[in-house]
Amino acid sequence: MPNEVSLLTKGPSLTEQDVLDAIGGLHAEFLGIGSFGETWSIAGLEGVPDPSAAKILHEGSFNPRRLKRETDALERLDSAGIVDLYEVRVVTLGGIDRTVLICELIPGMDVEDKLAIDGRPNYAHVRKFAMGLLIAVRDMHDADTWHRDIKPANILLRDGRWKSPVLIDFGLSRAVTDATMTAYPQRVGTLRYMAPEALRGEPARKLADLWSCGVILYELIAGTHPFISSFVGLAPDDVVDEVVGDPRPLPGDVPDDLRELVLRLLSQSPHLRGSARRAIETLKSGAARD
Repeated sequence: MPNEVSLLTKGPSLTEQDVLDAIGGLHAEFLGIGSFGETWSIAGLEGVPDPSAAKILHEGSFNPRRLKRETDALERLDSAGIVDLYEVRVVTLGGIDRTVLICELIPGMDVEDKLAIDGRPNYAHVRKFAMGLLIAVRDMHDADTWHRDIKPANILLRDGRWKSPVLIDFGLSRAVTDATMTAYPQRVGTLRYMAPEALRGEPARKLADLWSCGVILYELIAGTHPFISSFVGLAPDDVVDEVVGDPRPLPGDVPDDLRELVLRLLSQSPHLRGSARRAIETLKSGAARD
C-alpha cells in the first residue's frame, strides 16, 4: 500500500478545471490527499447534496468492480458514524479512466489533526469518542463490510467534536488488495494499527477492525502505542516481532470500563476481542456506574 500521507502536506495532482470538466459542478476546492486518492469539495453537482466531497482514487491501485461490491451495502446504510456514499462514478481524466467516490462533505478535521492541535482528550471525551466509533464499526460489520485500515487519519470528527467520529475510506483496503495481490500472505493496512494476524499476512476481517480501534483508544489514553515506543527504522517484520503478549500498562486512573474495553480489544487471539456490539455494552455499563 502507499505510505500514509497527511492531508495537509501535499498538493493536488489535478486543477480545479480538470475536476469540474470530468465530474461536473460549478466550483471545486482541493481538500487533501491520502493513501487512496485526492479529495475535492464540489459545489453545484447535480443529483447529490450540495456541497459534496469527491474522492478521486489513484490510478491502477484498486479494482473498480471489487470496490463497487464493497460499497453497495454502505450506499444503503444510514449511520451517523459512517460518511454517506452517494455515488461511485468512473470519469476520464487526462485520457485515463479514474474511479470517483461522491460522498458527504464532513465539516471538521480528522483525529490525527485534532490531536496535533488540541492534544489528547480527557477520559469523558475518550468514552464518547469510543462509543461513536464502535457504533459506526457495529453498523459497518452488520452490513457485512469491514474496513481494514481504521486509523486516526481515516476518522473525521464532525464539527471537530470528539463525540461525533465519522469513518471514511471504507472498503478501499479490500479493493486495493484485490488489484495488487492475488494470494496470501500479504499485509494490508497501516502498520501502526494492524492486528497481529494482519501483520503476519493472514486474512484480516472484522476482528482486525476491533484491534485497530483498541490501538487508537490506547493512544488517546496513554499518548503512545501499546507495544512500540518508536516506529523509526522498524521494518514490517520487526513490528510483527514487537506486537506480542500484553500491551504496556495503562495509567492507573483510567476508568474501569475503558481499561476493560481497551485490553479486550488488544487481545492477541482475535476471538477474545468480542464484537463491536459487546464493546458498546461495556461502555454503556461504565457510563451507568458513573
